[in-house]
Amino acid sequence: MLQADTGRCIACSRVCTECGHAVRSPDAMLCRDCTRRARQRASQQLCPRCGRPGYLRQSTGWCGTCSRPRQAKSPPCVCDDCGQLRPHAGHGLCSACWQRRPERPFVAGENLIARLVDPPPWLGELIGHLAAGHSPARACGLIGQLGRLLDDEQPDHPQALLERTRLPGRSMGPLARGLEIFFVERGLALATDHAERLAVGRRRRRIDAVPEPLRPAAEAFNTFLLRSRERARRAGTLPRADVTLDIKLSTLRDLAQHVHAWGKQDWALVDVHDIETFLAAQPKNRPRRLQIARQFFRFAKSRKMILIDPTSGLSAKAVKGFVGKTLTLDQQRRLFQRWTTDPAVHPHEALLGILALLHGASSAEVRHLRLDDIDPAGRAIGLGQRPHLVPLDPVSWSTVQRCMVHRDTQRTSNPHLMVTKGTKAGRDQASVAYVSHVLDPAGISPQVLRSTRLIDLVNAMDAKLVATAFGMHPEAVMIYLADHVDPNRLPAPSSADRPG
Repeated sequence: MLQADTGRCIACSRVCTECGHAVRSPDAMLCRDCTRRARQRASQQLCPRCGRPGYLRQSTGWCGTCSRPRQAKSPPCVCDDCGQLRPHAGHGLCSACWQRRPERPFVAGENLIARLVDPPPWLGELIGHLAAGHSPARACGLIGQLGRLLDDEQPDHPQALLERTRLPGRSMGPLARGLEIFFVERGLALATDHAERLAVGRRRRRIDAVPEPLRPAAEAFNTFLLRSRERARRAGTLPRADVTLDIKLSTLRDLAQHVHAWGKQDWALVDVHDIETFLAAQPKNRPRRLQIARQFFRFAKSRKMILIDPTSGLSAKAVKGFVGKTLTLDQQRRLFQRWTTDPAVHPHEALLGILALLHGASSAEVRHLRLDDIDPAGRAIGLGQRPHLVPLDPVSWSTVQRCMVHRDTQRTSNPHLMVTKGTKAGRDQASVAYVSHVLDPAGISPQVLRSTRLIDLVNAMDAKLVATAFGMHPEAVMIYLADHVDPNRLPAPSSADRPG
């Protein structure tokens, strides 16, 4: 007779309450295995040492795991490399010295080549490239990742291998960067579009920051800028760089947020007063921001988004002459003493500060300074577009040497003098953001130092000579004169011109 609750007979309806298996005896609630486990749990007690249930030993009063004697650690010994008393990791070295062994990447590379059935011909040279650009521990990790990629069944062509190692985020990863530099320099693969992807992401973030009612026009303006750049590339003219597009979209984003804060939901409602208040927020950037606003409103008017251009009657009102900040002699002396006598100052700060203070170097010139531009015999360096090498005084030369010593400690093959943590594994120059904040501990900017030096030179000698020496346009240095007239160069008044 089938039971109503189970749909089976009474014998088959008897099951274990824990696991659900069939139980033969009508008086049993558990099956054989669950009954055995229940007896074991009943005989177990909580260990007073670890607090877990177990069988306590009479000799110790603890469970079996706690009662077993642990393997004694090796006593610390004196490291053969650093000479300190530390636990050894292997070969008579402590963990720190073992991690720093320079032959570790090459041993890992030899093991990888021996393990592969058909190793690529460029693998040995690639291992040397990774070992030269990274620390031994990091290089061993990258070689291990490379070995896992070469062991799978996917193609090992350099271009395919480069695409497989790329990470999906904003950073392509250290292994992908190392492979790209190695393969592109030897003509084994094409460069990736990682820079273009980052630029697309930056433009997307700026457009998304535009308020929703004003966003369609910003997206259309971005498409217009990209198409204009593509036409310039096909025509062979100078296309706009990604940083130029970023500046334009950033200014448009700020303008959109400004007009939206005043309750305007359409570009057609923007008037000249909105543009004036927007330009007044940053007086020094008025010419550039006005130029970008004019370009956007011309585009919007051509697309029938607005009827009247609110920037048509505005003027940049650029002040002729230099209006920036300069340093007094006492301030220059304090900075000079800081960068020449304080050993705690970073070599990059001292390099940029001394070259800008004494030689009028810009941050871009120092950022692009390479080892090939340094002449040790003549103690001179080549800066930017300057037609001749710049001779260095003993203080400036010692600062350059200090920076070269700091670069040698990084064990890098980067050809630039200023090498950072992010560029020591590649061949790119230091980022603009890094160089712009190098002098922050001194509380000064490179532009103020360069302007101070240029004003002193322009007002002390011929401006054309200064422009030629610095590789600048003659009109670029004229703003530093600022209607200054040296009274010592004026002709002495004649007796006929004297009153009385």
